[in-house]
Amino acid sequence: MKGIYSDQTNFYLFPEEPDVGELVTVRLRIPKYLGKSVGNVFFAPEKNVKPYQHKSMDLCKESEYFYYFESSFNMPDRILRYHFEINLLDKKKNIVYDAMGIPQNRPIIDFTLIAGFKTPQWAHGSVYYQIFVDRFYNADESNDPVNNEYHYDGQVVVKKDWETLPHPKNGHREFYGGDLKGVLEKLDYIEDLGVETIYFNPIFVSPSPHKYDTQDYEHIDPHFGVIVEDTEDLTKKYKVRTTSEVNLKKSDELFQKLIEECHQRNLRVIIDGVFNHCGSFHKWIDEMNLYGNGALYNESSPYRRYFYWNSKNEYEGWWGYKTLPKLNYGNINLWKYIAEISKKWMGQPFKVDGWRLDVADDLGKSFEMNASFWRFFYKITKKVNPDSIIFSEIYKSPLPWLERRCWDSIMNYISCMDPISYFLTGMEKHNDYLKSELLKNSDYFVNTVKWALSQLPMNSKFMALNQLSNHDHSRWMTRTTQKVGRLGPNTHDDAIEGRDLDVFKMGLVMMFTLPGSPGLYYGDEIGLPGWTDPDNRRPYPWGRETQEGKEILQFSRELIKVYKNCASLRKGSFDFIDWQGGYLAYASWNDDESIVTIVNREEKTVDAELPLWLLDKKKGEIEILFSTKVVNIENKYYDDGIKRLKIPEKTALIIKIN
Repeated sequence: MKGIYSDQTNFYLFPEEPDVGELVTVRLRIPKYLGKSVGNVFFAPEKNVKPYQHKSMDLCKESEYFYYFESSFNMPDRILRYHFEINLLDKKKNIVYDAMGIPQNRPIIDFTLIAGFKTPQWAHGSVYYQIFVDRFYNADESNDPVNNEYHYDGQVVVKKDWETLPHPKNGHREFYGGDLKGVLEKLDYIEDLGVETIYFNPIFVSPSPHKYDTQDYEHIDPHFGVIVEDTEDLTKKYKVRTTSEVNLKKSDELFQKLIEECHQRNLRVIIDGVFNHCGSFHKWIDEMNLYGNGALYNESSPYRRYFYWNSKNEYEGWWGYKTLPKLNYGNINLWKYIAEISKKWMGQPFKVDGWRLDVADDLGKSFEMNASFWRFFYKITKKVNPDSIIFSEIYKSPLPWLERRCWDSIMNYISCMDPISYFLTGMEKHNDYLKSELLKNSDYFVNTVKWALSQLPMNSKFMALNQLSNHDHSRWMTRTTQKVGRLGPNTHDDAIEGRDLDVFKMGLVMMFTLPGSPGLYYGDEIGLPGWTDPDNRRPYPWGRETQEGKEILQFSRELIKVYKNCASLRKGSFDFIDWQGGYLAYASWNDDESIVTIVNREEKTVDAELPLWLLDKKKGEIEILFSTKVVNIENKYYDDGIKRLKIPEKTALIIKIN
């Protein structure tokens, strides 16, 4: 039943982001080879209301290969769920079509349309660059942490030389000195790379290099910013540096300067919000007595109810980590405080462009508490900065939260990082195990991606952050080695030995051509290796890039250019058109452009037969826009809606269909 299609792009759904009561039109494409057909749309204006209401669809357009049907109805309050039924009159058969395609041995998965769900257009398909500040570039040594400046997690912190690599057990206590001035000085490099949005790992005051253990949400960490007040007394040094009003003010001002410079270059800035838990150094807990009124040593502290306590006067740590006290969102004052934090950074004078929310689905003790808070946070943030974006870290379906307008989108593990990693390498994203049965398993890949995309309304799809590496998982280059393990028994050198550059490049092509917003983790653009935390946080080797790294950098720049020149990759219809074994072909298209991405993971040449008729293309010429290898095509023409190609082993192509 190839060729039946609908989605929520502006050809098949308009308006794309309807308000309550607005007239909504949906379209369905039915191929002519199925014979005389009639389309119907079945919709449920309220959750779990059965039976569905239904309306017949009228023929609105006809092309070489397809009939197009449409139907209109008024947008109900909040959520509309719908699917289609096709009456094949000649075949005397009915077919259901839903958000995943034609359901076979599975329940119907409706398209979801959320009334009033408006998303910033700049974020649709934006190219991201993620920066782990401590390991990016050290431009100001005066703000570097020093050896023995303080104790963290029971041991002293260490300042390391930039040319050394993280210790397998002490990485969370090791500092390299990267800072915001370093980012400022490297903006030319970032801009030249072609990215459009910078996503910062946490930058608020915190005792760790990763800063997911916030000490003060209200200020930028002076170790990343500016240290004016200081002391040589190691027993007081950390307190002076991180609590001095002068240091905090100057650090905030440096961040403001950085944002202004980014905005002048048309670069957006996203910051990391860690609101599920704070850190044990936070002034609300104050384990180190830096502030004097923390809840750990003062049961009458106004912050006592911000945490969960047991009978031994011990606070609950997130997943048992005592450095990460879990926050109690049963307290309305905590809600108000976090809202004020969002208003500060999203509003003037900073005007940050959005939040990435850490482990957002784990906040609170129940789904209802969780969703209620995030809906509140969403409303406050959007009121201050309507053009901001909020995306969350989540490893499962985000649809229950998106339906409630808690977030705009997600970090896209479910339809990008996980399925690509398994298809191309068989590796789990931490290198913890190998699933050989998923390697070159296109059926699994296609079904996984289709399900994941069905869990995202279309405007959320465009904004989902596609990555192959980040601060939590092993580097993509290291997963291409297909080695199981972590830094410990494995060495730093093991993380690069046996790498597969062909597979590495294929992964980047897939990340940029699957629906979502492609994102590079600093160093990915040069193929930086690394096992999972802490090895995935190696310092960027400025001036020590290998020749191979320089070649990958050029590859990355060219790939970004191609992506930015293809509007359908940013925001277009998407579907798989052919697949078998380790071979995949999928298409992105709009009214003006048709792009096909071909991936051959097999270790042999594949004879591909591209069904271009699925793109309503009968005859014309193909154009190779990008390829991971040199591919010579003698005959670029196609006819009868089919193009036959020989795809070399371990190769990915991006082709424009003219």
